[in-house]
Amino acid sequence: MPTLQSAGIIRVTGSWIRLLTDWLDRVGAEAPALRAAVAAYSPTDNVPIADWSRMLEQAFALRPQDRAPTLDLASLVTLAHTGVLGYLAAACDNLGQALLSYQRFEQLFYGASIAQISAEAQDNTPCVSIRWQPLPAMAQVEEVAIAALVAITRQHLVRDVPLLSVHFHHQPDAQRRQALEAFFGCPVLFGQPQIRLVFAASVLTLPLMRGEPGLRGLLEEQASSMLRAVPESDEFLRQLQAELVRVLPEGEATIESLAPRLFCSVRTLQRRLDAKQLTWKALLDRTREQLACQYLADHSLSLLEVSMLLGYRNQGTFSRAFRRWRAMSPLAFRQQLRCS
Repeated sequence: MPTLQSAGIIRVTGSWIRLLTDWLDRVGAEAPALRAAVAAYSPTDNVPIADWSRMLEQAFALRPQDRAPTLDLASLVTLAHTGVLGYLAAACDNLGQALLSYQRFEQLFYGASIAQISAEAQDNTPCVSIRWQPLPAMAQVEEVAIAALVAITRQHLVRDVPLLSVHFHHQPDAQRRQALEAFFGCPVLFGQPQIRLVFAASVLTLPLMRGEPGLRGLLEEQASSMLRAVPESDEFLRQLQAELVRVLPEGEATIESLAPRLFCSVRTLQRRLDAKQLTWKALLDRTREQLACQYLADHSLSLLEVSMLLGYRNQGTFSRAFRRWRAMSPLAFRQQLRCS
């Protein structure tokens, strides 16, 4: 987990800072310079956390009469602001899976994995804690981030998630304290060494309100496109490749994880691949190459997002694989598509 000294590596996405434009629209503020600063970043750009902090300070200075502008801003969050990270979480079956997805793909949003999720107990109640190290002099950034995380959970994942406690590092005034406690609906502790959200472990099994059609549609579209490239008579490869598309973003694309989804043993699956003179590695490579070309054609996806959707742990590994497939970098391929 990054420390205070390494806070410089943290950033947010261009999609995220669009929240500020939505808030300015809501409060009726012109703020042309601030709007221009937000518009200077495309949705897939990386925005240094210090720049985001300065934007928040400038925005909230326009409304000194507001008791808790961070909460007003957070209440406007949608899945579109969170990019692939939010869509992947919302496509899960239950809250526990969504949390694991958040932890795996948090790097897409912050540029680093900064959250720690652990099981513990509070007042003899089994609970789950999500913890972050505080950033220096960025209380507004932290309030917006934590409040938005809770807001999007309530809106798109599980409507009633009973929080046991919320912890902040900073010490706000009495008005802000009351507003935060009302928003979270639980005890809010200040002056704590870490930022934390604590909730009962029992909520992990709660089903999500609905599968997110945005991501599901994206994956289904890619699966359909790839299946058209497989001979129609080969139902086995059609089913195998469709399942492979679905598990790639989870980072679990192994023959051991796919066999149960096809209701067969690993040995049986391997034997059926051998009969078609196809290795697991060759199938995985071919699937990733086909998907990569389609994802790169979607300019709303950053190269890191494409890497993660294909199940790679970092962008460098994906780039090396793509050069092996196409003898060019992913960026060069995307630029070639743009010019064609």
